[in-house]
Amino acid sequence: RIESMLGTSLPPGCHISVRMGDILKQSRYDPSRVFNFPAPERRRNTKIDLYQHIGTCSVPVDEETTKLITEVNVNSSEPTHAGMRLKVKIDSNAAGPPKPSRKDRVSAV
Repeated sequence: RIESMLGTSLPPGCHISVRMGDILKQSRYDPSRVFNFPAPERRRNTKIDLYQHIGTCSVPVDEETTKLITEVNVNSSEPTHAGMRLKVKIDSNAAGPPKPSRKDRVSAV
């Protein structure tokens, strides 16, 4: 469990990321949340990062989208980030070979 100390607090909407070795877990901060990791085989450092959510946007992509350049509006509840826009470039040919499905990866183990 990870919780802020008495006399301190994390901002509303804060997200937390916990990485131990190759395993990464992320979620919205909740002091009652428990992050479970396998027992380490040797001594490891655990990295904890805190993030503040700024905004969100959607880009429609389907299996036929091979190249796309578009601009999107970011929806933000923070007035300091009102009107933020992103330019998104997608080139599926530059991504390399497709990643095997989860089912294929699990069955290979």
